[in-house]
Amino acid sequence: MFTITKVFPDGLLGKVAWLYSSFTAGIVESIFFIGLPWLLYRNIRDHPSRIAFTILASLVFALAHWEQGPHAVVGAAFYNIVACFWFFYFGTLWPIVAGHVLVDLVAFS
Repeated sequence: MFTITKVFPDGLLGKVAWLYSSFTAGIVESIFFIGLPWLLYRNIRDHPSRIAFTILASLVFALAHWEQGPHAVVGAAFYNIVACFWFFYFGTLWPIVAGHVLVDLVAFS
């Protein structure tokens, strides 16, 4: 089973890698697994379904975390369901990015 923390170096450089990985994963994954897919889905459908989008996006997000084991796949799916809900509630990705960064800071520590 792969974990990103196994590739972090020791010492100060490891802390920098930990912070960088947490922030970039939060930003990039929020954009590529919620933001951009929603823009595409919303523009190709006459009546876009937020529920259908949430299920599909959560499935794809969960499968993207398969290398971390079945517990991470289930956790990623539930996380993305909640993230999509908050994205639709707030209308912006920034709270999702912040939440994802916090989750990754804990997960990578």
